[in-house]
Amino acid sequence: MSTTPELPTETDVVVIGGGVIGTSIAYFLTTEADREVTLLEKDAIGAGSTGDSSAIIRRHYGEKERYTRLADWSYRFYSRFEEEVGEPIAFERNRRVTFAAEGTETADYAENGREILERLDRPVSRYEGAAMEREFPMFDLEEFDFAVSDDDAAYSDGTDVASGFARAVQDAGGTVVTGVAVEGFDVEDDTVTAVETTDGSVECETAVLAAGPWTPRLAAELDVDVPITPSRERVILLDPSEEYLERHPDVLPTAGLPGGYYARSEFGGGALIATHHSGETCDPDDYRNTPDQETLLELHATLSEYVPGLEDAGVQGRYSGVYSNTPDHDFILDECGPAGCYLACGFSGHGFKHAPAIGRLMTDLIEDGRSELTDLEFFSLSRFADDDGGHGGGIEF
Repeated sequence: MSTTPELPTETDVVVIGGGVIGTSIAYFLTTEADREVTLLEKDAIGAGSTGDSSAIIRRHYGEKERYTRLADWSYRFYSRFEEEVGEPIAFERNRRVTFAAEGTETADYAENGREILERLDRPVSRYEGAAMEREFPMFDLEEFDFAVSDDDAAYSDGTDVASGFARAVQDAGGTVVTGVAVEGFDVEDDTVTAVETTDGSVECETAVLAAGPWTPRLAAELDVDVPITPSRERVILLDPSEEYLERHPDVLPTAGLPGGYYARSEFGGGALIATHHSGETCDPDDYRNTPDQETLLELHATLSEYVPGLEDAGVQGRYSGVYSNTPDHDFILDECGPAGCYLACGFSGHGFKHAPAIGRLMTDLIEDGRSELTDLEFFSLSRFADDDGGHGGGIEF
């Protein structure tokens, strides 16, 4: 996409990070607040974690009603993205299903999420026995007793969405600069006054750090400790056989699989399977982007176990992405350190689903210090001051 090559010498707000989170924040600040906004990205729009995202859009979050409500707000925004933003995006409906055996934690997760969605009057279904087998004929369901379907779930493309937000920022009078890295900050009287970059200094009143796994490094320049651990997550894309596609033209619903994996359909009739919270820590600047053969076989074998028809599917592609994990897997949305410094990070593999709501929340936080969408105190960095584990637990797939 076309971006503004010249770095301004001053602006009201600098948003650092050109992924789906940073571009969403820049969009809402540009269109909803009376602020001059400059978005800085050291590489290209969507080049980091966003470009590797599976871009799943759904509402079911088990007992975590806070996340269900935020995901619902984002879902509705995504479903009318072109009307809201003026940019078309990929949006493929693909229901999200949780298969469960009675008496397990997964069963509790599935039922709690179903109850919340029913209370919110959102499309959700429960299947068991023969009905479950009819609805999901591609799966081997022998070990499961029932399934809960988030019926209106979908998926998109991370770079597509981030680019759409960035173009809308420019159209609304904001500035988007790529290929410029942030090197530090100027602080006077405990207030951010400028952002220092490889192309010079930008005076500002507000700096928003939304650079995914790179955010802790930026925050450290301001003496702010951000507890994020990057993890490498591996993805393979499969090419189902003609016979499989004839029998199952919808390919796959989005589904969590035992062992910490998930799968979904892919654009063009493919199938995707990936790890979720693999526990493999990594350096976001230096990690193996291509899963090795052992991992490829592991992922393929796992999917084939539950979807036998994909056993003979060919490998269409493979890559790795990076999650930015907080200890409790809850987000960090807060003003921290010197006045005018804001953090939007630690999305732990769930950022894309919530990106529009996060843009709205951060705009509310910067403008008013509060939001009607949710209690922002829940997402404060200070929760780690007394307990390194924060809230404990964590949001699930």
